Amino acid sequence: EFQNYYDPLNANILIYTLSMTLEQMMQLALRVELYFKGLGDEVPIKNHSLHEIKFRKLPFLAMYIAAFVVAAISYSRANEFTDRGKVWDFNDLPMTITAVIYLLELLYEFSWYFGHNLFGNNKDVRTYFVPVTVDYLIKRYGEFTLLLLGECILSLLGIGETSTSKYYYMIVIFGIVTVIWLLFLMFESEPSDAQAHALWGNRWNTVCYILLIQIITISLIGLGASFKIFLHTVIDENTLPHHDDDGRDIGIKFFVVVLSLVVVSLELLNLCHIGIKRAVGHLFQTTEEGKRKLYWPVFVVSLIKVGIFLFCFTLNQWIHEAENIVPAGCAVVVALSITRVVVYFSLHQQALLKRTMGIVRQSVDSAKAAFVKRAATQRQEVERPSVSV
Repeated sequence: EFQNYYDPLNANILIYTLSMTLEQMMQLALRVELYFKGLGDEVPIKNHSLHEIKFRKLPFLAMYIAAFVVAAISYSRANEFTDRGKVWDFNDLPMTITAVIYLLELLYEFSWYFGHNLFGNNKDVRTYFVPVTVDYLIKRYGEFTLLLLGECILSLLGIGETSTSKYYYMIVIFGIVTVIWLLFLMFESEPSDAQAHALWGNRWNTVCYILLIQIITISLIGLGASFKIFLHTVIDENTLPHHDDDGRDIGIKFFVVVLSLVVVSLELLNLCHIGIKRAVGHLFQTTEEGKRKLYWPVFVVSLIKVGIFLFCFTLNQWIHEAENIVPAGCAVVVALSITRVVVYFSLHQQALLKRTMGIVRQSVDSAKAAFVKRAATQRQEVERPSVSV
């Protein structure tokens, strides 16, 4: 339960901060071992390990120790648990410190790795960074994203309680469908050829891809948490499914934010692979005379995507019930998936699309002609004078 992480009488925070402190000590020891015992190209190994020790592992270890000390003080001074009267108090300080450490980790990666790549003086990369195996990194990013999509499913099925309410089943079913379609969007956002991946592209594409992966994974964690919030709200005996309290409003807003971040990041992820110039080029088509004109199918679908994003950003303004916001979010993801399919056929399967449209048009014309002929026959039979014997 969430209460166990702000109850000073509970040792969960103390155990968590102690575990993170020990884990950080292990990472520091591994960096020291790598500095002295690393095999291979010693120059980048020593430079990278030394910089990690001085600017990453030691400062963050000190912060984890501070979080553990604060958690120990809070636990030792706790006499009895009282209900929270404020959004944040001293008992939340250890978890706040660990959250700040994570944000500083992201800032460190951007300022060090990406700063050298984007704004460096083009010196030898080995002087400050150990090169990575790009194909292996692509695989690990994909596996990590799949892992968090699976966590979203566990958030829907692994809460330990169930309900016979139809709202409970609506949230579970539409939540699972949403995750399935997010999986489809994720695969559609990645190229089939590793050489076309953003990590093999230029510096900006690489930086944007890694940052977007971070946003997607964090947002997927939030998406799973929002599913669990909705299910607990339905299960709660003291809360009616249609009861509009502050907690439910916060949960709905949180769901809208994380879902919007996921769908927008997946769209931008696709741009990292193909590039902005190529994406803009898809909006135009070269005629037989060599002139460029607007390619209306892709342009219209792009406008529809913008409308879908705006609708997703403002979902909480239109819908105020948890049992309805999840199906609406599912509709947003399905609609974006359909636009991906339409764009694919418009760009890569134009011949097939034209042949299909021709068959459909011919079928419609044939059905229309048959209907007109049948109507004319029936009219003649009605107007034909009867012959009396």
